[in-house]
Amino acid sequence: MIYVEFFQRDRHLPLEIFRMLGDQASWVDPDDKLVLNVARTMRIGPHPGYLAFWRCPGMKRLDEWEAHFNSAAALADVYERASLVAINLSDAGCYDEVIVGPPAEGGLQYIEFFDAGSAPEDGEIALHFEARARAYPDARLNFVVRRIGLLGPKALGDIAVWTFRDYVAVEAIARERHAPGPCRPHAAGVYRPFGKEIL
Repeated sequence: MIYVEFFQRDRHLPLEIFRMLGDQASWVDPDDKLVLNVARTMRIGPHPGYLAFWRCPGMKRLDEWEAHFNSAAALADVYERASLVAINLSDAGCYDEVIVGPPAEGGLQYIEFFDAGSAPEDGEIALHFEARARAYPDARLNFVVRRIGLLGPKALGDIAVWTFRDYVAVEAIARERHAPGPCRPHAAGVYRPFGKEIL
């Protein structure tokens, strides 16, 4: 399962403090893997502007996280409490991985948001994105995730993450004319690793 956190910066908080306390890589647990921690860059893309993608072993992990955050150790953890003040965790969602590609490393992440709803099977979604990936041989399709039921913000829906070399390479996919259908993006944005974004 992929658990996605959507968050924003409190504009009254100095950027340096936000970047120090909001870096999701500070959470270390063998059951959780941070697979993507990005920020909208150049103001291109929907709000909220920060996304952290965690690969975890299923819904039981949510029970374990709640138990941890309610524990005496967590309540006494000054850094953890400060992090919750520094970042505005506006939404989160639970997603199934439809496509797992190479890690989203280097380059510029181009993230598409679409709403497959309940109509197509995961296999159909995979075929759609695999065909599109063949049209962009210089890109890497990192992963495609689909909301588990309604557990995720409807305004964003399902998510596809691509990595391109630069903005020039992104232009072709940004100009793509999408046929109507459940995999048609309704929003997209460009992202850099957390802390490297241009505000």
